[in-house]
Amino acid sequence: MTSDRGRRAACIVTLGCPRNEVDSESFAAVIRRAGYRIVRDPDEAVLLLLNTCAFIAPAVEESVEAVSEALAWRSGGRGRRFVLAGCLPGRFGDDGSGGLEGIDALVGPADTASLAAFLGVDHDARGRSRISRRFDRYLKIADGCLNRCSFCVLPAIRGPFRPERASGIIAEADDLAASGAREIGVVAQDLLAWRDGAMGPADLVSELASRHPDRWFRLYYLNPRRFDESILEAMTRFRNLAPYLDIPVQHASDRVLARMNRGYGRAALERICDMVSHAGLDIACRFTVIAGYPGETDGDFEDLCSFLRGASSLRSLVAFPYWHEEGSVEYGRGDGDLVDPAIVDERLGILDSIGEEAAEAWGGRLTGRRISVLAETSRRGRTVFDAPMVDGSALFTSPVRAGAFREAIVEGCEGLSTTVTVSGGN
Repeated sequence: MTSDRGRRAACIVTLGCPRNEVDSESFAAVIRRAGYRIVRDPDEAVLLLLNTCAFIAPAVEESVEAVSEALAWRSGGRGRRFVLAGCLPGRFGDDGSGGLEGIDALVGPADTASLAAFLGVDHDARGRSRISRRFDRYLKIADGCLNRCSFCVLPAIRGPFRPERASGIIAEADDLAASGAREIGVVAQDLLAWRDGAMGPADLVSELASRHPDRWFRLYYLNPRRFDESILEAMTRFRNLAPYLDIPVQHASDRVLARMNRGYGRAALERICDMVSHAGLDIACRFTVIAGYPGETDGDFEDLCSFLRGASSLRSLVAFPYWHEEGSVEYGRGDGDLVDPAIVDERLGILDSIGEEAAEAWGGRLTGRRISVLAETSRRGRTVFDAPMVDGSALFTSPVRAGAFREAIVEGCEGLSTTVTVSGGN
């Protein structure tokens, strides 16, 4: 180890979903163990790690653009090194064509062992090191996926479903709480598939909530195939389990869902909505859906729209166009059933309108109510119904201590983003 190692700096850039944030913190622990300090500005660093996403074409394009910027950074200073990490190398790897000039190391998703070998330090898979200043952190309870959805390439990128042991999850949650996290996002590609012996996901999150009653816990992502009332019962017992369901609905046409190989139909989605509406507390749902799936007819699309319009718990709607991803089952079926792009755009516009209507309905429901908020700064935070980075913000009419939980009165809601203005409360 050189004498100036402690003064060297590294920068980590993270693209994509919360799972990647967890991976980046694991990478950061390895980098710090190698004697680097973590900085936010690449120009201050001699080592840059780019943790990429490659789930769908836009994510690949964003990652490729970021790689170009990283290569330009590397060529702009002596002794700089660039590590390409995450799903982009996990999906495409090195084909031996020599197209990786300027990349010093390739590291797959969560592959801390390869990073440790590159940096010449011992490997410790358990370590994480905080790299953001936010009050929310993420707790990954599993990696990979056991589902085989026709449109998805994620199992090929991140491998089969691999649940973490409950003891390790609980210990990591304790560490996150001790580090100052005020909200902990419990995340897996299919959270409801997690088990450890007789312990299921509702048991796990109940244990976490009971151990840390002064922290919020928010759950990502709940596949409708395995949804039951146990999660709702846990939210009813533990009010620090955020009443928030992030559900990848994908569609509501039985025919399209069967082609997607989702393992459920519209009746199952209707049952979920019915369970939520009778849970005994307000629960906000964030649905993701796909528009323009191959073979999607006007009737199929109307099935989707009618379901969404009837879902009173819907607060946030995210609509993606279908992407014909090489390596997926659907890609192997050819392009004969692809929907005209103009029709897809039209359908996305309709879904945007439905999402706006849902947000406005929630705005009317919340106005005048006392609700829990988390202050991210002295003037801005989030309600318990809003996930970090993706949903609405709460704007305070008087300063609040950053990191504090407050009970506040909603004075009004504004715009599609469902930003709420709240008083300081008591």
